[in-house]
Amino acid sequence: MISVSKATSKSRKSPRNPRVAVGRESDVLPRTLKARSRPGDTALQRHVSFFDDNGDRSIDVAECTRGLKAIGFPVGVAEAAALVIVLPLSFMTRGSLLAMSIDIENIQRGKHDSDTGILDKRGRFNARRFEKVFGARSAVDRNGDRVFPAAEITRMVIANRETLLGALVSLAEWQLLLMIAADTEAVEGDKSAPALSVARIKSFFDGTLFYRIAREHAYHQREAGGTDGRHDQRPRSASGIRTTVVAVSVRTKRPSTRSSPSIVTVAR
Repeated sequence: MISVSKATSKSRKSPRNPRVAVGRESDVLPRTLKARSRPGDTALQRHVSFFDDNGDRSIDVAECTRGLKAIGFPVGVAEAAALVIVLPLSFMTRGSLLAMSIDIENIQRGKHDSDTGILDKRGRFNARRFEKVFGARSAVDRNGDRVFPAAEITRMVIANRETLLGALVSLAEWQLLLMIAADTEAVEGDKSAPALSVARIKSFFDGTLFYRIAREHAYHQREAGGTDGRHDQRPRSASGIRTTVVAVSVRTKRPSTRSSPSIVTVAR
């Protein structure tokens, strides 16, 4: 009797973290900021928590793949991109390639140089820095229209260059961000080009953008007769433009000349 009672008690013991899933599809956390982030999270941690399906503060290739699909990556591309994201960040945040998972608690270690400095060394959002880079007196926004197409972003990245590798990573991140998150247009020469509004860029830096894009993607899937997505609210975009998603996140950073690590998540 005693031994049976002990065994039963043990078997009912809940895991250390009640949010950790046991691997079943039904255990995946809702893809919302409230469900996936924690009160003390930095902006950078909120950003990557989007991919943490079971709340264990670790992101493996499968979780990253599902997150990329949620923001519009097609099958095949999502799997390949997930490997590209998880492999280097596994080494940066855990010190091991073999772990093949990202440690959210150490995600600030994934920052790179040639960034904007809007996220500090700990991954916290710096509102003053954001205003300096993208606000009313922005040196990046030369025509004052408060939207940022590829040409202006490229000039900003070049101005921030500290190392060639860091600048190339930053440029790739911004181009991918334009692909998945452009919400308006700007005139470049005689043509209009996809662009990011200030509000869109801010939501990227404060860690809320991916959740919004996932809702938009789910809405458009339902409009097209698909079934993925559970939110019914119509996506709001500055110009009504919907750019079909194809990429992922990474962190962007600073038009100054000082070095500061930046981050990856993929697309940025």
